[in-house]
Formats: sequence, C-alpha cells, structure tokens
Amino acid sequence: MGEAKPAEKASEAPAQTAPVKEAQPSAIPEPIQSVQQPAAPEPAQATRPVTPEPVQDAEPALAKPDEDVKPAETESVENEQPVIHEQDKRQVVVKRPVITDANEPVPVEIKGTENKTARVTEKQLQPGWSCAPGEENQNWSCNLVGTDPKGQAQVVAADEHQFRLLDPAFDSEQERVFNTLQTQLKYDPWANCSVDTPVSPQFVPEKHLRETSSLEVRSDYSELFDTEISSYWGNVQIHRADQHILADTATYDTVSETVDLQGDVYYSEDELALYSDTAMLNLATDQAKLRDTVFISPAAPIRGRAKAVYRDSKELSRYKDVAYTSCRPGNQDWVVHASELKMSDVTGKGSANDAWLEFKGVPVFYSPYLSFPIDDRRISGFLAPSFGSTQDAGFNISVPYYWNIAPNYDATLRPRYLTKRGVLLAGDFRYLTHMTRGKASLEFMPDDSLRDESRYFARLLNDARFTKHISSHIDLNYVSDKDYFNELGNAVSLTNLSYLYSQADIKYINEGVSFINRVDNYQNIDKVIAPQNRPYRRLPQSILNLNRSFDFMPLDTGMNAEFVYFQHEKLVNGQRFNVKPSVSFPMETAGAFLKPKLSFQYTQYELSEQQPANIGQSDSISRALPIASVDSGLFFERDFDFGGSAFTHTLEPRLFYLYIPKENQDNIPLFDTSLYDFNFSSLFRENRFSGNDRVQDANQVTAAITSRLIDPETGKQRLRFDIGEIFYFRDREVGLCGGNYYSPLCRVDRPIETGNFSNLVSELNVQFTDHLSVDSGLQWNPDINDVVRGDVMLHYINQPDEIINLGYRYRKNTVVTFPDRRNDIIQSDISFHWPVYNDWYAVGRWQYSLLNNATRESFIGIEKENCCWRFRLIGRRWVNSAIVNAFGDTAVSDLELSALDVEGESQTGVFFQVELKGLTGVGEKLDEFFQQNIYGYRKPEK
Repeated sequence: MGEAKPAEKASEAPAQTAPVKEAQPSAIPEPIQSVQQPAAPEPAQATRPVTPEPVQDAEPALAKPDEDVKPAETESVENEQPVIHEQDKRQVVVKRPVITDANEPVPVEIKGTENKTARVTEKQLQPGWSCAPGEENQNWSCNLVGTDPKGQAQVVAADEHQFRLLDPAFDSEQERVFNTLQTQLKYDPWANCSVDTPVSPQFVPEKHLRETSSLEVRSDYSELFDTEISSYWGNVQIHRADQHILADTATYDTVSETVDLQGDVYYSEDELALYSDTAMLNLATDQAKLRDTVFISPAAPIRGRAKAVYRDSKELSRYKDVAYTSCRPGNQDWVVHASELKMSDVTGKGSANDAWLEFKGVPVFYSPYLSFPIDDRRISGFLAPSFGSTQDAGFNISVPYYWNIAPNYDATLRPRYLTKRGVLLAGDFRYLTHMTRGKASLEFMPDDSLRDESRYFARLLNDARFTKHISSHIDLNYVSDKDYFNELGNAVSLTNLSYLYSQADIKYINEGVSFINRVDNYQNIDKVIAPQNRPYRRLPQSILNLNRSFDFMPLDTGMNAEFVYFQHEKLVNGQRFNVKPSVSFPMETAGAFLKPKLSFQYTQYELSEQQPANIGQSDSISRALPIASVDSGLFFERDFDFGGSAFTHTLEPRLFYLYIPKENQDNIPLFDTSLYDFNFSSLFRENRFSGNDRVQDANQVTAAITSRLIDPETGKQRLRFDIGEIFYFRDREVGLCGGNYYSPLCRVDRPIETGNFSNLVSELNVQFTDHLSVDSGLQWNPDINDVVRGDVMLHYINQPDEIINLGYRYRKNTVVTFPDRRNDIIQSDISFHWPVYNDWYAVGRWQYSLLNNATRESFIGIEKENCCWRFRLIGRRWVNSAIVNAFGDTAVSDLELSALDVEGESQTGVFFQVELKGLTGVGEKLDEFFQQNIYGYRKPEK
C-alpha cells in the first residue's frame, strides 16, 4: 500500500488532541462503581457504528508527539501533494486524520478504478484540513477551511436524523473520549450484549496486587524538590498493578502521599476507566477529587460523565451534575440525569437527588429522590410496573413493592387494578433457612364487580433438604372457582389447565435405592369436566426402588414396589399394593448386545365405597404374572464421503421379544391407568398401559433398525432414521376397558385388538447445517392401509435472533370416531422471531386447524432490541378450554366431547414490555412466554 507523504516536512512541534474540557449540563446516576442492574433480559444485536478506514496511521483519540506529521503553517495547499502508490490506486492512506463523529462515516468517496474522482461532502467543509484523492495519476487534493488546527482534533457536527427535544447528553468530543477509554479496558464491556448466553470476560484481575506492587512513573522530564516533592511533565505514565494513568503533568508528595494530575488525565483499572481535566489522589486514604470526568464502569456496563467526583473514602463516593447510560458509545437512546449522586459500599445503596430520565431526547420521568442498590444486596422499594389488557378483565395495571424484611425473609406486594373487575390484592412471601426454602403466595379480590363475590388463589412452595439423601418438596394450590384463571389470570403465562395439581412428598435417594412417599390432589378447574371424571387422589403413594449390579458377572437385579390409596367422592375407592422383582443378564461387546430379563409382578387390591352398579363384586382382588423379554441388537459402522464431506455411517438393527400370559383383569377398576401414546420408543415397552391397573398379554417381537450419519470431526449427528414394527403372534385380549367399573376412558366400546401387525413407525431427523434441521415422523396402519399419523417440523435457528419454525401435524383416531372427525387432528404450526429492519423484529406463532378451518392459538408482535433498550408489543388470541380426549391427546370423555363446541371459548389480549437495560423495565416479562411457544428461542441469561 502506498504511503501519502507531504511535499515538504512539516513542523516538528508535538501534536496533541484536546479532549473535552467542559461537560454537558446536568446528568444522573453514574457509576464509578458497578450499579446493580434490574435483571435485564439479554440483548439482541445492536447496530454498531461503522468507521470507514481511509485513515490508517492516525489515532482519533490521542495524537502523540513526534508521531503524526502536521502540515506546515506557511505552506500552501498545492505544495502538499501526497503520493498514491501505483500498486493499488483504490487504497487511501491519510497521515492527517479528519476527526468525525463516532456515528458519521468518513466523507471520502472513491468511485472506482475507471473513474477515480473523489468528492468531498458538505460534512468535510468544517474548519480544518480535509483531503481527497485527485484524478488518476494525480496527487492528493487538500484544502484548509478556516484556521489551521495545528494537529488538534476537530469535532464534526453530527447529522441527527431523529427528533430530539433535548440536546445530546454527551457531545461528539465526549463520545470520542468514551471510545478511547473503551480501548484502555482489558475487554469490551459491550462485546456480548447481542449474545443470548453471554460469556464472562476472560482476563486476569490484578487489583489485589496493589499493596505489594511498586509505583512506576515515566515522563519526558522530572524534578525532585527536597526529596519530598517530585514533578513530572511530558507524556507522564504512572503504573501500579492494574492501575494505569496518563497525564500531561503530575506532582507527587511523598509525605502526604498525594498525586496531583493535570491536563488530559486518563485513568484505567480492572473495573473502571475515566478521563478528567484534573485529578487529586490521596494514595494513603483512597480519597480523590476529579473535575469534568468521563467514565466507563465495565461490570454493569455503564458509561457517563460528572462535573465533579469526590471519593471521600474507600466506601463512599459523591458525584455532582451526573449523566449515565448503559448504551454503548455512540448510542444515547436513554440517559439518566441527577444533580447529585451518592454511593456507599457499606450499605450497598445509592441515592440520587433531582433525578430525571430522558428517552430518545425526550424527558419521560422525574423524581426528587431515588434510592437504588449498587450490589447484590436487596433494598426495599417499588419495582417496575406491569400493564396488560384482556377481554374478560379489561385493562390492568400492577405496581409491585418489594419489602426486604430480613436477610432470609422478604415479601413482594403486587396490587392490581382491573378496569372491568376491580382491585385484586396479591403478595408473595419468601423465606430461607439452613434446611428449607420456600414461597407463599396469595391473591384476593374482595369484590368482583361483574360477579358480585370475592375470589382468591393461594399457593405454597417449599423445598427442604434434611440430610444428604433425604429431601422433601411441597407444592400446594387452591383457587376459589373454575373461572379464576380465565378471567383474572395473566394470559401471557397462563396455560390451558384442566386441573390444578397439588402434591407433597418426602424422598430418600442413595446409590441403588430410592424411596418416595407422596400425597397429591387434582382440583378441577375446567367447567366441561364432570365431577366423576376428575382423577383420583393418592393419599398416600409410597414407592420403593432397588437396583444392584455385580461386577464379577453380567447380572443386574432390581425390585419396584408400590403402595397407594386412591380416594374419590363419586367412584369406588381402593388400596393397591404392587411389587415387581426382576433379574437380567446383560451381555455387551463393541458391536452387539443381548439382554435377557425375567420379572414377576404381583398386585393386590382392597376396595371400598363400592358404587351401586358394583354391589356384589369382591372387595379383595389379586393378580400375579410372569414377564419375560429378550432385547438384542447389532452395531455396524463405516466411513464414507458424501458431497465432499466425511461421515460415519451406522446401521443398528434391533430385535425385542416379549412374552406375558393372559389374565382377565376386567374386575379391576382403572385408578391411574391409561394407554401410552404410540411412537418409536413404545415398540420396546414391556407394558403398553401406564399405571399398574393393567398388564398387557403379549407374545410378540419387535423388529427395528436405526441408521445415523455422524460428523467424525465434531461428533454431531447429522441424520437419524428409525423404522420399526411389532409382529403379534396372538390377539391382545387384555384391554383398557371391559369391566363394570366406571371410567371416563371407557364410555365407548373398545374392541379386542386382533391385527397381526402394529403401525409401521418411522422417524427421520436431519441436521442439514448448524442452523437448518427437520424433524419428522410417519405411522402407517396395515389393517386399513392408510397413514394414521404424520408430522413434520422445519427449524431454522440462527441465534440469537433469526428463528423460523414451520410444522404440520396429522393424526387419525381409529378407535373413537365421529362423523365430523372431531377426534382427528390436522393442524399447521408456524412460529418465528425474525429481524425486519434496524434492530426491529417480528415475532409470532400461529396454530391453525385445517380440519375446522379455525385458529387454535396465535400471537403476533414486534420487538425492538439493541444493546441499550428493548421494546415488545404482542397481541394474543387463545382458547381457554381446549378440546382434548383420552384416546388421542385429552382428558375429557367422548360423551362430553359430543356436546361441546369444537372451537372452545376464545379470548384476546394485548401485552407490551419496555426495558431500559441496566436501569429498569415496565410491562409484562415475555421471555418465558416466547421460550415456551417458539422452538429454539432461549431466554436471555442477563
């Protein structure tokens, strides 16, 4: 690359850039110490100003003496003709930089090799030197506007394209200083602001070495007075451990241990970088006074300015006329101002007087006094408000208050006002002891204006660890009525629940043994489910599992035992004892395995509260069955190339034989048993029924094969294909239903399964690239010669912000049918999170029933995300009572299904969130909602 050289050597006088000498007007909370941020969700990518590179040998921050060549004052423009090297006439190298705004491109335009003309934009007609390449084979064309700056950096006015009621809090010279300070830190504080799972910066802290490290001072000149006072001037550099200081002049008093710094003072350490006109430091007491200070605190990260900084001690700092923001240099979307700021490391609190917030140059909030935490310690105070609107409740607003009662106790009061319903009082109480931690929540509406009654919801969560192996978990829930969540709940986090589940357990877990004792209850909150169709309570359920392997021989033993008491107001009650010992002989090599297994299952029932239809049946029932199985498989692999890429190809055939004799079980009620959903993993189950009320009869063999393509360099699985089928040697006469006991699963006849083959099940998962994948499955029923299940889902995930999911799902119910096919599912599913323009994103999901030509669930919204702030707005439509049935996907009986509206009851809601990262946020927190509804979306960790 050619080097531009002036025609004649310029003056040898050192050129120094003049950093900012005056701070902008008032400002607020700044942080020389890390101010604790209110858990800001992770940022998406922020648009970083692009700085063109025609200027190569100049440093826009500090021009160092004897390094940059200045134009001679007496020379004319025509005499300064830089030469462009003939090797590449498109390269531009300028020795004398034109300093511009951080957000403004350098205004030199090269038109190409054919027409090498250049033009200077109006932005370059600022006072000072500006240069552009001339015509082909011509020298540089340089012009001087106004007075020769003599090497001093010139500020080019920024071109603001957006409306601002206020002047920028930081002028372009201060923004330049921020960029310089950022380079002096050991890492870029904003480097990970666009990453969902940020990585902690990697550097070796040296703060702890200060007391043992020597103080090194370097300068062009120095003087010593009476061996007590030393003066330094000219490129003063002071270094001790992690502390680095640059200044024009410095005076050090060895008696008082004070350092007086003057002129362009730059200071940096592990957790701070700042610039000041003057600074007075007392190394013995850690006191300091600084004027016109610009600073960056990377831990938060935040940056700001202060007219004056007073460090009264190691623990107390005071700031006058402060402004700060967490936005990266060059972005001033939000700034907090304050006339005075105090921060104490002793209390962990900061306070600000006359604090106000500007957003996009418009003042939006004022408070005469603010108090906030500066570390992990908690303090009492109001939290960010939340807003929302639903069809049943109207507009609602909540302003929480956090109460720090004690180090191990706290409470959050969450009053809400709903325009259609009234006031709802809510609160959470948290506690922590050496063995337990928990949370108690209560919501109470004294008077619902539409229902003219009081309503409430209560919850208790508690986890305890008594010893290394003994622990307990409690989750108790109760709600006043079935419509509470539909009408008063937060529809963003609300899921379609039919039951409110409560449980409490205590467990012992050790190597080879586990014991769990629990009680549980289901509160029905779905109006379409009749009382007799509610699940049984288990009061209690005790489970003991034992497992032991032997090293000296291929032998595994185990035993599963259970005792449970089932209770129901409308159905027969009963006690069930089940024990299942087993022994297996696993034999494995690198390319094959064989696992014979023998089990014996014994079950005993004691029934009570017999219903009138069951009078005369025995209250005591027992069942004993042997179970034999053999699982076997082979493993083949080979290396091959495909499309120029190397892969490892595997072929894994597998056979699974199962034998269980038939025993009539129609006289056993169905307490907690249903059919498993049928998929590839179901081909290798010992029992097709969940629960212990049914044990299938079986004489069958499963034949399956799995094939994979694996990247040998990374170990990633690029493709997996599974296909398998069960071959039956006899009819399956043990069915789910058939007895006289009522069950919501048995409202229709279920014929004996006589087919010789199960569904042919296949699954295909392909990872085309690191970002594009497909998951699919297909089931073909040989009895009706038709596809009964199929699904395919295409995922494109280019983190952190480019996500598209396209899916299709088909399910044909061959057991329970209706003329309108209401038990079938034909559904499309689309979800996305995608950048649109300039940090704006579109986000949404749409589940559509192709069978009913109706939307089942949907939301659509927009999101603005950068390193500085986040805005989200979504509209949601959802169905409160989904139509589900026990034979496909549901918990409602078929008789009830026939009387229900297929579409259910739908509602709509609008929700928004505004978050100023590093400060606060208002509105609903939507991260968890997006994570549940958009495959591939990850909740930010910071």
